[in-house]
Amino acid sequence: MNNEMELKGVFNVEQLEQLKSLSAIRELAVDKAVSRILTTTYFDTPDHALHKHGYSLRVRKIGKTYTQCLKRQSEPLGAIIGRTEWEAELPDQIPQIDLLENKKIRTKINRLADDNLQAVFQSVVRRQSRKLKFDDGTTVSLDIDVGEVTAGEAVQPICEFELELLSGSAARIFELAATINQTVPFRTSTVSKAARGYSLLSKEGPRAQKWQQSKLLKSFSAEQAFVDNVQQAISYLQANEESVLLDDAEGIHQMRVALRRLRAGLEIFQSNIAPEKYDWIVSEAKWLRDELSAARSWDVFIDEFVAPVAKISSPANGFELLLSAAENERVLYRKQARSAINSARYTEFILGLSTWLYSDIWRDSAATSKAMDLSEPARKFCAKQLKKQNKIVRENCQKLEKMSEEERHKLRLAVKKLRYTIDFCANIYPDKQVLKFQKTLSPIQSRMGYLNDVLVAELLVEKLLGVKPDPATPAWHYSAGIVIGWHRREAKLTTKKLFKDVNRLLRTRVFWDRK
Repeated sequence: MNNEMELKGVFNVEQLEQLKSLSAIRELAVDKAVSRILTTTYFDTPDHALHKHGYSLRVRKIGKTYTQCLKRQSEPLGAIIGRTEWEAELPDQIPQIDLLENKKIRTKINRLADDNLQAVFQSVVRRQSRKLKFDDGTTVSLDIDVGEVTAGEAVQPICEFELELLSGSAARIFELAATINQTVPFRTSTVSKAARGYSLLSKEGPRAQKWQQSKLLKSFSAEQAFVDNVQQAISYLQANEESVLLDDAEGIHQMRVALRRLRAGLEIFQSNIAPEKYDWIVSEAKWLRDELSAARSWDVFIDEFVAPVAKISSPANGFELLLSAAENERVLYRKQARSAINSARYTEFILGLSTWLYSDIWRDSAATSKAMDLSEPARKFCAKQLKKQNKIVRENCQKLEKMSEEERHKLRLAVKKLRYTIDFCANIYPDKQVLKFQKTLSPIQSRMGYLNDVLVAELLVEKLLGVKPDPATPAWHYSAGIVIGWHRREAKLTTKKLFKDVNRLLRTRVFWDRK
């Protein structure tokens, strides 16, 4: 058994020779590069039982040798892929489950396979490998793979490098990757060759991924909770990259949610983060949010504002023209979102955030009088943060009727932060108590989100009227007015419901003070 930790980078094949000859790599190399052809066949049952349970089983042929490898995806480790693997030498290409030394795993795989294994897809790559050694003794394996994954008639090219930690500090991997990115821009990826193969088999592209509830343990310290939260936020961002590159509206939405959760988590621990590093992370997160926000705004406007009204209105009102003009804007800003994800700046953000986290610099960089004791139990720490954020929300909710739009916007952000803080801590409290409070808070966040979307929609209509001021199509302007008028009416109804929801929240007992 081996616990594998690696960083994967996807780059353009035109830059292959440039990557191979980088001085940063040559200076760390302890031996000459070895080039080999790897032919890997993946096995599963007809209904893909192994894949459904988080396993991949492969047999790799290198020259005349065959190696069986069973892999299981580990918990998210930020930009690093973490896996547990079990290897065994084989006489041929036929997998042998009985060679798995771990009895528990062997029994489980035998049960899942049920003597029904078959080859499901294959990858063939030319791999160039080198061993690297850093000044602090850390050793890393660099593998550069160029080839393809084939499933039936479906083919997907592969052009990536992997930095696998052999010994020492994972921070060195991120530092080297950042150096590579300066010369050979790439995008970090957590998508394995196995995942690519199964995607080809299903004939479905990558899907947007929602936030997974943190598995915070009661035994965790506040420090462990912080690290877990940041790692999960990075993983959440990366899990939605592929769907954004395919213009998936939900992927863009989920990446924005990931950024908000990252910022909310950092704010909780701000006093323990060096100001210059905190400012850099927030600045880069804001840049990425802005690159994604316009596309998200047009998605909401077209799919949730115009389309529902158009269905119940006369086609003569010009909704097709309105939708066409809005779609042109959406195409433009989705291109902007894709460019951001493919940019060296985005990769630098992911690597910089990961380097900071894994190098432990943050632990010693903010020893001020305001710094919190991160050694205290996570539950005690969470209770303090929940109490603090809940107080802010409740005090502002009591002023809701007299609030300006700007003040309501700030309250909406405070409600989100309380929601994210609850999600962060939820696992260490009784499920029923947490769920009851979340059900009370959720409609407030939803209704305030809708009211904000109405304001944004009005700004987008103003933008369209400025971009397309065409007197020859008055119906186009008329349809925009119908959309805004319809949603203003809905906004008034939503506001009335919001007041009721807020009063219900003010009467709800909190769960973190219960014994």
